[in-house]
Amino acid sequence: MKVQDFAYQVSKRTMELLETAQHYKISEAHRKEILAAIRRELDDLIEKSMSKKKE
Repeated sequence: MKVQDFAYQVSKRTMELLETAQHYKISEAHRKEILAAIRRELDDLIEKSMSKKKE
């Protein structure tokens, strides 16, 4: 599995949990915006997580 696919699955699951556990409704438009933002920011997110491991 690619890191991009994993990040997509994690963000999708996070939104599902918000909806079921917190009764938070995310519209389809917002869902698409969030997933697109995660994809755009993925390289930066990976870099941040790697730099924290070095500390």
